[in-house]
Amino acid sequence: MDSPSCRLFGAQRSPHDLLGGGAVADVVLWRKKEVATGTLAAVVASWALFYCVPGYTLLSFLAQVLMILLTVLFVWAKAAQLLNRAPPPIPLMKISDESMSEAAEMVGSFINKVLKDFENIALGKDNSLFYKVAFVLLLASIVGRLTDLITLVYTSAIIALTVPALLEKSEEHIARFFKKTSIYVQAFGRACKEYKCKMTNMISETKKLR
Repeated sequence: MDSPSCRLFGAQRSPHDLLGGGAVADVVLWRKKEVATGTLAAVVASWALFYCVPGYTLLSFLAQVLMILLTVLFVWAKAAQLLNRAPPPIPLMKISDESMSEAAEMVGSFINKVLKDFENIALGKDNSLFYKVAFVLLLASIVGRLTDLITLVYTSAIIALTVPALLEKSEEHIARFFKKTSIYVQAFGRACKEYKCKMTNMISETKKLR
């Protein structure tokens, strides 16, 4: 499977490298099975919860979880003061200035790129980008008519956690299948072309005899 010829569509890099090669790629390709299983179970359970329980939404779920968590911690802290016990072990929750600067820089760079692309499209400087964006927007419009945003997010998450792993596991077999199919299609095309030429020659000879 390490050979590029045995990879899907002749890719020069492995699926793990194509996905960035980091922790996200490990989870998506099930290199970390515990995390991947937990993530997939959480996605399926949350989808079932929000769609099977009437009137239950993501906002109400988060509000109730935070309310229970804060209530438990508050009662724990008050009880610890009365009983001279240790307070709840709350970790230091603070975002460093360096992390905030990096995040702001990444967000700003992304926004500037989007604005620059929008300017290029609006001024007619990039035709290919216009067609790509128009196609994506048209596709999003069609998908939006078929389903809602929440279902689309859940479906995309499930696909992201299953399809890449299955493709990597069966990559060699799929690549060989596509290769054989391509050979058969090319052979069929050549046969059709030869048959067409023969029929054309036969028709021409028939007309000459007449």
